[in-house]
Amino acid sequence: MSANGKSWPSSGSAGSAIEIVSIPWHFYASTYARLDNLFLPILSSAQRSGDLMGVRARDNKAALEAAACMAGELLRNPSFAPVRPSLSGSHDNYALDFVEDSFRVRASVYHGHSGKEAMFRVNVKGRIRGDAFVVSDSASDTILFSFSRFEAEKPEFFTREFPFLAQEARKEAIVSQHAKPGSPQETVDLMLGVPTRNAIVTVRIEKKPASNCAEIKSPVTGESIMTIPASALNNVSKAVKTIGDFLASSSDARARLASSSITIAREQPVEPSVSPEAKAPEAKGSEPRAADLVTVRGV
Repeated sequence: MSANGKSWPSSGSAGSAIEIVSIPWHFYASTYARLDNLFLPILSSAQRSGDLMGVRARDNKAALEAAACMAGELLRNPSFAPVRPSLSGSHDNYALDFVEDSFRVRASVYHGHSGKEAMFRVNVKGRIRGDAFVVSDSASDTILFSFSRFEAEKPEFFTREFPFLAQEARKEAIVSQHAKPGSPQETVDLMLGVPTRNAIVTVRIEKKPASNCAEIKSPVTGESIMTIPASALNNVSKAVKTIGDFLASSSDARARLASSSITIAREQPVEPSVSPEAKAPEAKGSEPRAADLVTVRGV
């Protein structure tokens, strides 16, 4: 078997399992143990089988023929042996579903750096006929990062970049789980532009440590306008909508925020259509109007 004109690599010791879900057939390759050994060759073989059988969207017959074509290719390769399900004890597991156009890998990742070592499992998901893949933690199902086929074809991607990105993303996910913006121990102080009916209003969101509420204040006077639960800050989009709905319904709150020109930036009215001859040329170097500026700041 070859991928892009290249012969299969033959390194590794733990082995990999390949499941063609559409048939189903299971294969075990004892000599292919790492992603850099098998990921691109298996993907290329699946794509080639689909092209040969003319697989298109919602074409189950062609998809099953492509699955059979790939199974035949693996059977002809002495490095792959048909096995019963769950009997391979493999290092990596590949699952290909030609009907659903699904390409999935459950892989073991090892990362060692500065005397620290880590080994963990990740899931890689993508489409057989696609070129984008998403990596998630097998234990928590947290999305870690994504990569393209172009990146996967770079030398040492799966041996250097992939383990590094996966490990760093896992560390960041663990930190964020233990220190969310809405957690009581966190301090939040930021400026946020909130769209209302006819304006974008700049507000200050402030939450003190050990407080379960966040105050929405005027960024100029510091006057409190409203409060929201601290947990609402975990979903910024929803928090912005809540604040915007309140400001849209409360003329008093809008009036208190209107004490400074940076708090409300009104939309420019639509000008009527004018013929090109009737338009006066704009003066070069003219200053923009204050109503044309929208300020959204974060501290």
